[in-house]
Formats: sequence, C-alpha cells, structure tokens
Amino acid sequence: MASSVNFDTTEVLNITCREGDTFSMTVTLKDSTGTGLTFVTDNYVFYMQVKSVIQSGNIRAARTSERAVLQTPSLPTDEKSTALLFESPIIDDSGNVTIEASAETMSKLKPGGYIYDLKYVKPSSTGLDTHKTVIRGNFTVNSQVTDVF
Repeated sequence: MASSVNFDTTEVLNITCREGDTFSMTVTLKDSTGTGLTFVTDNYVFYMQVKSVIQSGNIRAARTSERAVLQTPSLPTDEKSTALLFESPIIDDSGNVTIEASAETMSKLKPGGYIYDLKYVKPSSTGLDTHKTVIRGNFTVNSQVTDVF
C-alpha cells in the first residue's frame, strides 16, 4: 500500500528577463494524449503573479505581507495596489497561453530576484471549478543600460 501521494504536478521553469525589454512567454499545455487543451471553448481563466521573495535558510518563499509587483489584470486589486500589469493573457484552442508585458511596464520593474506562478481556473457546471498551478519558479530581472522611457 502506498505511504504517500503527491498531487503537486507543477513544473518548475525559472525565467530571466531584462528590465525595459518586452516580455512575451507562450506555454503550450496538452492532455495525456498530447492534444492541446481547449482554453477558449472551455472558458479557462489564467492568472500569473510575480512577488518579492524572502530567504530563509534554503527556502525561498513569497512575502505574504508583500503585494504582487507584476500580475495579470484578471487578479483582484485594491485601491492600495501598486502592482504592474501584464497584458490580458492570450489563449487559443490549441493549448497555447501567451503572457506579455510591454517594454514600458518592464522598465518600471526593479532589477532583482522574484518568484512567480502561472495557474488556471477551468469552470465546471457542477460548481467545483478546477484550479491548477501549471508552472512556478524564480523570476529574475536583469538591469538595463539603455533607458528609452
């Protein structure tokens, strides 16, 4: 008999980008048969959030007291939010989701180390929506030399 089960199938993908450069990332998600997921037809909603990190021994974790520094517009914000915004995710019925931020937005993000994750919600007619974190990892922003903003 099994002594444990791991439901965390999230993949780790570390991202390095540059302050002031356009950010564009496309991820293709497929089912177990290799067929792309139908994001538009099935009304998926994608969320990505980038947060500051704290270092504690060998553990890097999101600062729970920190607000996001960069996030998709579909995430709730309040009047105190200072998070920069990605463009709205672009999805299709071939399993592709594209997350982008303009060069101007990226020029406002301070160079340094952050962490992020990308997740989706797939609505269900039963009311038990599927929430799934797809990828997570470090989000490193390197500094720029030429400032055009």
